[in-house]
Amino acid sequence: MNKYNENAKGIIINIKHGTSKEGPGWRSIIYFKGCNFSCPWCGSPESIPFGKTELTYEDGSKEIVGKEITVKEVIQEILPYQRFSKDNLPYGVTLSGGEPTAQWNFYFELLKGLKYFNFPTAVETNGSSPQFIKSLPYLDLVFCDIKHMNPTTHKKLVGKENKQVLYNIKKTYEAGKDLWIEIPVIPGCNDSEENFQDIADYLFPMKDGLKVELLKYGRHGIYKWKALGKDYPLLHLIPPSNRKMIALAKIIKNKGIKVDIS
Repeated sequence: MNKYNENAKGIIINIKHGTSKEGPGWRSIIYFKGCNFSCPWCGSPESIPFGKTELTYEDGSKEIVGKEITVKEVIQEILPYQRFSKDNLPYGVTLSGGEPTAQWNFYFELLKGLKYFNFPTAVETNGSSPQFIKSLPYLDLVFCDIKHMNPTTHKKLVGKENKQVLYNIKKTYEAGKDLWIEIPVIPGCNDSEENFQDIADYLFPMKDGLKVELLKYGRHGIYKWKALGKDYPLLHLIPPSNRKMIALAKIIKNKGIKVDIS
């Protein structure tokens, strides 16, 4: 396994240890700071700007989000947890965000370092990096969002087109990696039956290698938008009904694809 640059630096929000989500077994999750998409429904808007961000809450308290860290420091912090296992699965690490690939050098060197120490690795990504497939040899599991299938609508919603996203999903599948597709269901933005039919048709050739999760829109993080001094863009939206979620899931299920709702 290649040596890695332990001095590569990045900015993260924090690291959570011993969680049992974002991948199998127990894991540490590293939350990267900065994202190249600007989703108006984001529940962690403090993770969108790069660098350090100040939040001012209603009670007047302040919080600085974002700290500089090296690959070596991250690995030193996680190594003691490696001895823990759950359901006979080794302790894993998930890179989340923000968007991990938007700090490419830090992301890539950290992945190489984690593999050097034999950690199972996962990434939660928007799939937009043109370099993404370079990191596949160092990944065991990829979570990737599909926000919308139409490139024009996708750009209108999050500020970037989806061509690279769809390419990276296909390449991840072809590389034989575990692939979990996450679809945020946002009323009036991407919840049309037509869009879900397009998603189902696109995913159908990959159906044996993936799992799909529909994420029900909720008004998480409104207080953080306020703390950033910004108006929450989707105040008018009402979360989708359970009935709606089941109907959309059925469109994907009808193609023989495994789908969960959360």
